Amino acid sequence: MLVASPLRSQLLPVGDIPTHVFRSAESRLGDVMLVDAETEQTFTIGDIITTSTRLAAGLSQAGHGGQVISVFDNTNLRCVYVYYAALLIGGTYQSLGTDIDASQLRDRIQRSATSVVFTTRKYVAQLKEATLGMDLAMYVLDHGYCKCRTLCAAPESLAQCLSFVHQLLDDPMFTPVRITNSSDAMSRPAYLAYVAGSPAPLTLSHYGMLSTHQISRPGPTAQSPMRTVVSAIPFANAHGIGNIAHYPMLSGSRVVQLANADPQTCLAAIEKWKPSTLLATYDALASILAITTRKGNKLVVGDHEYDTSSLNVIFVHELRGCIAESIRGKVAQLFYARLVELYGFMETGLIAGVITEYPRIAGSVGILCPNVTARVTEADRDVEDGCYGEILVSTPRMATSSDVASYFNTGDYGTVTQSGVVIVKARVADLIRLPQGIFAPADIESRIFEHPAVVDCAAVADTSQTDDGCVVRPCVFVVTRSGCSHAAESLVYTLRAEYPGIYTRFTDHIPRCFRGEPDRAALRAMLAGQA
Repeated sequence: MLVASPLRSQLLPVGDIPTHVFRSAESRLGDVMLVDAETEQTFTIGDIITTSTRLAAGLSQAGHGGQVISVFDNTNLRCVYVYYAALLIGGTYQSLGTDIDASQLRDRIQRSATSVVFTTRKYVAQLKEATLGMDLAMYVLDHGYCKCRTLCAAPESLAQCLSFVHQLLDDPMFTPVRITNSSDAMSRPAYLAYVAGSPAPLTLSHYGMLSTHQISRPGPTAQSPMRTVVSAIPFANAHGIGNIAHYPMLSGSRVVQLANADPQTCLAAIEKWKPSTLLATYDALASILAITTRKGNKLVVGDHEYDTSSLNVIFVHELRGCIAESIRGKVAQLFYARLVELYGFMETGLIAGVITEYPRIAGSVGILCPNVTARVTEADRDVEDGCYGEILVSTPRMATSSDVASYFNTGDYGTVTQSGVVIVKARVADLIRLPQGIFAPADIESRIFEHPAVVDCAAVADTSQTDDGCVVRPCVFVVTRSGCSHAAESLVYTLRAEYPGIYTRFTDHIPRCFRGEPDRAALRAMLAGQA
């Protein structure tokens, strides 16, 4: 089944991201685009354009044009300089992430052929340890430049360019790499984002990112002042860097970026900056719900009250599962704000003004972004309309190989309606495949949750090796109220006709991932350890 996004799309622009973004904001160079919520350091549009261009000139002069430029940091907003500079020299921006060990960090640097890594003082020792013996240039964003092994002979002009405490290099000879045709655009990746469990990085192309943006979009006026957005999304990932780099310039908004998203910090930022929009993760919302109550027009955490009345919309990326369904209403009730989901690339959806389908369709995660086509398959064959299968997507800015027409396997199991609404039932890796059919864990969990004795539960596939071969049985991890385990076990027993071999494992806690879904990989590991 093949479904194209029903959202209005324009002709794809031929041009690089910086050209489109910088041109759209050239009349607002003095506007503050980014604010560091912790230090209150501000970044104007003019600062970002000028510094990024000068940084690109230095990188180009040092011979790094067209190469992979990586960042090993998750809080410093100067990363936006590096992002645009990498694109201006026809290179690739990559966020290495900071939640990986030394061996993983070294592996990512090697596999992506990174030539330059920007970091901050906080991570210098960790980066040096991971890259010992590697031919790598390393620069420190918040403290000049780091004279590492390969930088001793680096040109002084480059050192000055990359030192943010000295006058930046302004090379009149530097000419940014420009994209002049669609085939050239498709061959130049904007940045790499590593996908969990994938041996290869996902390549996101420049081309089509701004396909829904009109350059003539007016900026803020006296009658329509600049909007403020608080972002609790880490910009060390693909979605975050796009949000802080493109969204403010294109939408005429100011983004206040949080270094961490604990409830007090997040609520304090909303009260102080009075944003109309919050960009959040499931984890951030769940932590706020866990300790926050409403008192009149304010939210209360312990002895502190926070005024969040300015908030109208909360954007969150991918809410899934039984817990996700229940959290939607709770978030709306707590904040008096609309909860909006976006499936695909968050920054594209924000710029395009995508909200969500209306009326709501149960289990959906939003609408396909403009210029995105989805294919639903089972066993590599397209399924019929209304049937479920693996969801693959194709967009002009995404590919996993040199074949730009290829579809990216999202790893989701679900369907896409003819109106473009994406319904996700499970991750493909979490499906329970029985002779009777394919079942999503939520199919079983929703039945178990109906019993009043059940506090929490999670279903996984238990693959056991027997004399007759490999046998798959559904295992349900169950948390019950005290003394009620027998009642829950009886309920599971009644489901054996539908799910042959189903059985229970009682536990005190269900581990969950950042999206709020059960950590099924951990649960399967627990089963393997008990075998």
